[in-house]
Amino acid sequence: MSAMEKVAWTELLVSILAVIVVLILYPMFGSNAHAGFAVLGFLVCSLWFIKRRGQKVVIDERDHAIEKRSTQIGVETAWMATFLALIGIVFWTNYFNDGMVTTRLLTWLIWIQFAICYGVKGCVGVLTYRGQNRAS
Repeated sequence: MSAMEKVAWTELLVSILAVIVVLILYPMFGSNAHAGFAVLGFLVCSLWFIKRRGQKVVIDERDHAIEKRSTQIGVETAWMATFLALIGIVFWTNYFNDGMVTTRLLTWLIWIQFAICYGVKGCVGVLTYRGQNRAS
């Protein structure tokens, strides 16, 4: 398993863990459960895998291409999810709340978008690495 595949797995697992923590905390804390997204701070731990070890090459051109593609797909997915959610929120608030959007709702939207971005990015990275044939 290459270093960047370990990074992709870390991004995927931390994003899933963050969503699970929030779902567990929601019945107890209600809207304040978004604090569970603090688990996303462990995404930084993925940098341990790409630490240079002497003269050994850790990341090659293939890894850069996979990282670029997975980042692009992750950001685009999160952007489209946010865009569609904002459209839905505008229609919902205009119909039921006289056009008032709470900051709590927008905070949730930002955290969910962050989790979607890194979850999709990690998922695309893992699927790309697992789908490739390795040279022997």
